[in-house]
Amino acid sequence: MEAENASDSGRKLRSDQVSGLMLCALAVYVWWMNRAYPVGTLSEPGPGYVPLLLAIFMAVMGLLVIVCGGKSVPLAQLQWGEAGRAAALLMACGVAAFALERLGYRITMAAMLIFFLGVLERRKPVMVALVGVGFAFISYYIFATLLRVPLPVSPWGV
Repeated sequence: MEAENASDSGRKLRSDQVSGLMLCALAVYVWWMNRAYPVGTLSEPGPGYVPLLLAIFMAVMGLLVIVCGGKSVPLAQLQWGEAGRAAALLMACGVAAFALERLGYRITMAAMLIFFLGVLERRKPVMVALVGVGFAFISYYIFATLLRVPLPVSPWGV
């Protein structure tokens, strides 16, 4: 009976294997969407060359994860204790993407970092404010001024 349970648990889908399957599915999607672009040749690559290489790399890595992922936790035993936190992170990123053009880069990044560090991580308020505002303004200076990457500015000029 125990040998039967041990062999049965060896056949269950594992969390790493699901991740590998998702990576393979993403690779197939990238390959499918990349069909519209010419690949070109090795000496003259087209716009579809690098995405095709990335899709192949993702598929190979996904297959490796599927094959080598047999030691992870079975999917049925997986605990979802951090699901609420993951949902909050995902929603914060969605709100930030929506707010970026309306509030500008600096305000959006500062608000998102303050939310991440202050609400989700529960760090000290002084550290949260310094890191959130400091990162937003320093990264804006690096990208917008030094690297000349156009980033959205708020209606108030911040």
